[in-house]
Amino acid sequence: MSYLSYKVKGGAMRILVVDDEELICWSLKRSFEKHAGHSVCCVYTGNDALQKIMENQYDVIITDLKLPDVNGTELVRKIKEMGIDTPVIVMSSYLSEGILNDVMEQGVLRCINKPFQIENILNDLEHMSLAVKKQPSLTENSP
Repeated sequence: MSYLSYKVKGGAMRILVVDDEELICWSLKRSFEKHAGHSVCCVYTGNDALQKIMENQYDVIITDLKLPDVNGTELVRKIKEMGIDTPVIVMSSYLSEGILNDVMEQGVLRCINKPFQIENILNDLEHMSLAVKKQPSLTENSP
């Protein structure tokens, strides 16, 4: 399926993309917003990501491992220490088995090698969106 034909079935998601490569951020933002209807915020450093996470709620965080100020493994650890349980997808050109094990131990949802196919990430987002939509709200079962 071409990513041009993606439509959100589970609902639009709020996505934070963290990557120091502006072209990657632009490409993901354009694809997620234009072709899937998601709302995307892009930042270029780990510290900017932490600031955005404190200010806003996101349905998913997509981050590169190699950032100019904080490495992605450290970013994921800090997010979890903040008590944020937002799913995290990590992408990198430098995924060794050791790094992969480190980030997976931090509770990362998925690791993606660069270069990647946007369709694969859109598919992951669609599955996540449907799963979130199926979860009962806290008030549904309240008396």
